[in-house]
Amino acid sequence: MYKNRRERGGNSLFMGLILVSVFAGFFLAGCAGGQIREDRRIPLVADSTRSGSQADVDFDIQYRYRFQQVGPQQPGQLKLEFSLKRKRGFYSFTAFVNYLDAEGKVLGTNVIYSLGNRSGVVHVNKGPFETPPGAVAIAFTSVGRDFKSKQ
Repeated sequence: MYKNRRERGGNSLFMGLILVSVFAGFFLAGCAGGQIREDRRIPLVADSTRSGSQADVDFDIQYRYRFQQVGPQQPGQLKLEFSLKRKRGFYSFTAFVNYLDAEGKVLGTNVIYSLGNRSGVVHVNKGPFETPPGAVAIAFTSVGRDFKSKQ
């Protein structure tokens, strides 16, 4: 019988979970309340359908959305259609739609695309999404880990 967890490898799993938790905490703290550059903001126009594209270092996205809202301080509803193309191979990759106030501050976030590590399975979420009160724009962002950084 092993005398401690280190000999069984239990600590490595535990440490891995702690590192993932810390990374997720920093990432979520950076998103909620973070600021998005003005050139990355896509205005939300109520009761109309809008489309466009956005290029990033990691992905290209073609999008089309319909935004409905009762009042400016009421939650709205975003119906989103998109086609996302990753620009390189990723071990894991997640794309988000961020809801922004007039200054570009992130009010909320939804995952729209997720590539799981190892499995290669892609999950796509097109909503509809409830937008937070005060949202006047959206922006697409991502976090990923490419194959080179995994080694």
